[in-house]
Parts: sequence; C-alpha cells; structure tokens
Amino acid sequence: MHKEGAGTFTRLWLPALAWLTSRAWLVVAGLVPLSWYPAGTLVFDDIEVYVRWLPSIAAGELPVDEMWQYPPAAAIVFAIGLIGSTPTAVLVGAFVFVDLLLTVVLYRHSSTAGWFWIASGLVIGPVLLYRFDVIPALLAVLAILSANRPVRVGVWTALGAALKLWPVLLLIILPKRQALRGVTVFAVVSLALLGLTFLLFDEVGGFLAGQRGRGLQIESVAALPFMIGNAFGGDIEMTYRFGAMEVDSSGAGPAAALTTAGLLLALGWLGLCWWRGVLATHLPADVALTVVLTSVTFSRVFSPQYSIWLLAIGGLCVASSRSRLRLPVLLLLIAAGLAQVLYPWGYAGFMIGEWFPVLLQTVRIGLVVVACIVALARMSRPAESLAVDVTERRETLPQA
Repeated sequence: MHKEGAGTFTRLWLPALAWLTSRAWLVVAGLVPLSWYPAGTLVFDDIEVYVRWLPSIAAGELPVDEMWQYPPAAAIVFAIGLIGSTPTAVLVGAFVFVDLLLTVVLYRHSSTAGWFWIASGLVIGPVLLYRFDVIPALLAVLAILSANRPVRVGVWTALGAALKLWPVLLLIILPKRQALRGVTVFAVVSLALLGLTFLLFDEVGGFLAGQRGRGLQIESVAALPFMIGNAFGGDIEMTYRFGAMEVDSSGAGPAAALTTAGLLLALGWLGLCWWRGVLATHLPADVALTVVLTSVTFSRVFSPQYSIWLLAIGGLCVASSRSRLRLPVLLLLIAAGLAQVLYPWGYAGFMIGEWFPVLLQTVRIGLVVVACIVALARMSRPAESLAVDVTERRETLPQA
C-alpha cells in the first residue's frame, strides 16, 4: 500500500507540484521587479498591448495598429480579456490555463514529454505565460498526436492557423493517401472561421499588409551579421516597426529577400521528400519539428516566444526512443535559455552593440542553425524502418 501511494505521488502529485511552482515563478517574474531577475517585467508589455486592443475588438473592429500581426480570428482569443474587470489578470490566467492543458496532454502521452515541457517553461521564461503563443502550440501538439486521423489533423491545424499562420505547415505530417481528406477539412474549417470573423469584425484582411511590410528583425538569423557589425562599430541603423526592432541599413532588404528565397527552397525540398514518401517513414513529431524549425530559421522575425512552438513539439520528439531529432531538441533547449538571458535582460545592450549580448545571440543563432541543418538532413533520408509503431501516433483524446 505504501509503495502504491509513493508511486501515485511520483506519477501525479510530483509533476503537478513542479508545474505549479514553476509557473508561479514565471508569473511573479513577469509582474514583480526583482533585483536578481533584472528587466523581467518587460515581458508584460505584450499583455498591455492586448489590453489596448480590447476596446476596438469590443466594438467589432480589428485594431488599427501596426502591431496587429495576427489572423483575424486571434481577436476572438483576445476578447477573453473582456470578461471581468481586470483584463490583464484574465488574459494571463487564460494563458496559464492553456499551458496547464498542454502539460496534461503531453504528460498523458508520455511522462517524459510532460517533464520536458515543465522544465522547458523555466528555460523559456516568463514569455511563456505573457504571450498567447501557447494556444497555437497546444493546437499543434494535438494535431501531431492525431497524425493517423486526417480529419482531426485538419481541424486542429485550421484552428491553430486561425491564430498564427505557422500551424498550416503541420499538414505535411499527413501521408499522401490521407492528405486530401486532411487538407479538405482544413480548408472547410478555415473558411468557416474566416466567415465568422467577417461577421464579427471589419477590415478582416488588414493583417496581410502588415505581414508583407515586415522587415528584418534584429533577432532574426539573417540580421546576425548586421548586429555583429554593430558590435564592431558598424553603426547599424535600426527602427521600430510592426512591434519589433528592425535593421534599417543598406543590405537589409536583400538579406530579407534571401531569407524568403531560402525558406521557399527549404520548404520545397521538404515537399519533395513528402511526395517521395520519405517523410512518411519518420515520426510525425520529427517531421513537424523540422518544418516549423525551418520556417523559424528562415523567418525575418525570430522572437523569444518562438521557442514555445519548438519546444512544445520537441517534447513529443524526446518522448520517443525512435526520434532522430533528440540532438536538435537539446540544441533548441539551450538556445531558448540564451534567449531568456538576452530578452529581457540583455536586449538594450544588444541593440547598442555591447559584446556580451551580441555573443549570446551569436551562439543562440548558431545553435538554431545547426539544429535546422541536422533536422533537414535526417528527414531527407528514409528512416531505417518504414513501419511506424501505432503507439507513436496514438492520441490523448478518446477515439471518435
């Protein structure tokens, strides 16, 4: 009886306690100025932006704000802040609740995945609970765990892409024989959501102009040479646009264009691997992490919260002994820790070219690039066994 009680504590209460204490720390670190966690309250800025948008959303209008970079359905999520009299507490509470759901989903799939995510929260830092990225991350994980159910994949990816565009990439986890059904469901759900937003809001397509107009964010992979040059006295011009600091020097435009071209080539290569059936020999989580990591590496923007996407999926990878991406996940975990040091603590120094923050960013980018190269290389070759154990694709939800 004693052994059974100890097993229950280790299996359930210990991870629950670890989640509760770690998330309490993350909430406090983003709210309370702490001398030993300098500038931690800077992560609260985005919550204030969300709150600033609420009057427009309540009036049935999407925010007329260059910081609005999201698909229109994201306004429905932010509208949660209209519940009650303290929108900041409601929004943060909602994100904490979604993180709890994500932890439960991962832990039910595998205790290793659950523990990995609990630890990842500490590595990512308060950004985890002060951005809404944890919501599409949860939807992405549900899609991956439903990989042998194309209808569910279509639903989950459509819901995720309605908030942030990147979950649409997860459709690549479907093998060819199931792709048509999954893509059809994705299209139907997406159109339904788009129709709903047209009924609820005006200027639904405005976010597309903002996406096209984005430049090269100083934290992106392609901006690293400019920031290193700035550290060596290059006097790189920067400007604040679309809610981020961007490089505004000669060469930034061509560099941004090259990243877009590189992204198209890399995604095209993965598409070819999918068509040839190579990706079908790999775990869905490995394929998903590779395509999302590729999009992040070649993106014009590389904000700290992107680690939420990568490590949530990474938790599914480390949970399987058959995963070929454990090394890339480890590299991404280290990179996420460096990102927490860089933002918020070292961000001001990074902008003015102080050597230590620039060094941190250099190592961070190097780790991400190496992880991306390794992932692409390993997904380009068929796995040793073509048979994927059904337990690797099992779902955490009851069977339909």
